[in-house]
Amino acid sequence: MQNEEQIPEISDIKDPEEFSKGEENEKFSLSGATLYGINAVIGSGIFLLPRTIYQDLGPASLVAILVVVLLVLMLAVCFAEVAGYFSKNGGAFQYTKAAFGDFVGFNVGILGWFVTIIAWAAMAAGFSKLLIQTFPTLEGQNTLISVLLIIFLSIINSMGIKTSKIFTITITIAKLIPIIAFTLMSIFFIKNGINAGNFTPFLQLNPDMTLSQAMASTSLTVFYAFIGFEALPVVAGEMRNAKKNVPKAIIGSISIVSILYFMIIAGTIAMLGTGILQSNAPVQDAFVEMVGPAGKWIISIGALISIAGLNMGDSLMIPRYGASISDEGLLPKVIAKKNAKGAPIVAIIVSGLITIGFLLSGSFEQLAELSVVFRFFQYIPTALALIWLRRKKMDTVPAFKLPLGPIIPVISIAVSIWMVAAANPFNLIAGLVGVIVASLLYFVINKGSRPGTTPE
Repeated sequence: MQNEEQIPEISDIKDPEEFSKGEENEKFSLSGATLYGINAVIGSGIFLLPRTIYQDLGPASLVAILVVVLLVLMLAVCFAEVAGYFSKNGGAFQYTKAAFGDFVGFNVGILGWFVTIIAWAAMAAGFSKLLIQTFPTLEGQNTLISVLLIIFLSIINSMGIKTSKIFTITITIAKLIPIIAFTLMSIFFIKNGINAGNFTPFLQLNPDMTLSQAMASTSLTVFYAFIGFEALPVVAGEMRNAKKNVPKAIIGSISIVSILYFMIIAGTIAMLGTGILQSNAPVQDAFVEMVGPAGKWIISIGALISIAGLNMGDSLMIPRYGASISDEGLLPKVIAKKNAKGAPIVAIIVSGLITIGFLLSGSFEQLAELSVVFRFFQYIPTALALIWLRRKKMDTVPAFKLPLGPIIPVISIAVSIWMVAAANPFNLIAGLVGVIVASLLYFVINKGSRPGTTPE
């Protein structure tokens, strides 16, 4: 008779302490998390917006960058704590739903979905703008290029194709090389720019604005270049020694990005001065002044690859954001319906059509500002949710907790409101209309539903 099969003890399978160490080793290190944060933030804005950043303040726009850095840091650490109360990533709508109920959560979720769609429209418009700057023979084809890009990426997404690790690494390197190269060169040329009087006078205030209005408006534009910072705090649970490393990674990544952005704007001012206002591609033109004709191609090709990668990422993420809202019971189940390839096909179609609609309605600059205004419908409620969730008995203790009580969330809310108040009135009205439409949609979807039921 054969011996009975021995059932191994847990200790025979793996030492619990070793198992714990193995899981910990798979998580982000401090350096890995910092690189992740840098990659999440750096996009197209810094290549496309220097002229808009410069126009209301002149060289004093560099101060606006510092204002935005402080706000981004405050909002990021708010996200870092509030994300720690949840075992899964639902983003801002999950946080506000837990804090304030389904109605507020639905509004934040829908507006959050729309803001990602608007951001994708801005990215698609940015891609066509950069492509035409690089290849002027395509002039006049902006809308066609952008629409075809959205359709192409939506089709690819519907086939279940995912971004590979190699592709992601390539994109990251491509976006960092021209930025780092420009930054290093700027160190040597800023002094020349000062001597040439390109920073004088330092404050060149738009005569149609007060200083506060100009600073707030410029800060709002700069803020677009920092969008994506919320990605790092959300993965706090995937970091080693999260309690210590989350704030370090946030401060480290945002500080590095801030230095890079500051030097790019400073270097552009140093080389072009007020000529920024006459340039369609200030960063490229400034780099040409530094290193010769090759500078245009280094910046342009790197920026094109970077923004193409961001468009690819948006095409994958945005439909799944809508599907996740549906999975939470805040949208009809059909939105989360998947095809044979496992792709959320309905959400892909809806997201693509709405993106094209926004794309047809405005330029890159207009869409960028609109997306920033709508972003604050995510950021402000998240800061408010943090204050409220601290008062509730939550099942999870966050790995990282903000010091100074409610002071940082309150300051971040106040500064956010100050910036948003300076936005184009049309964008503010669009935001208000968005809230009204989302509220009406909530009641339509939930008409006749019992509390807690999932809309069909």
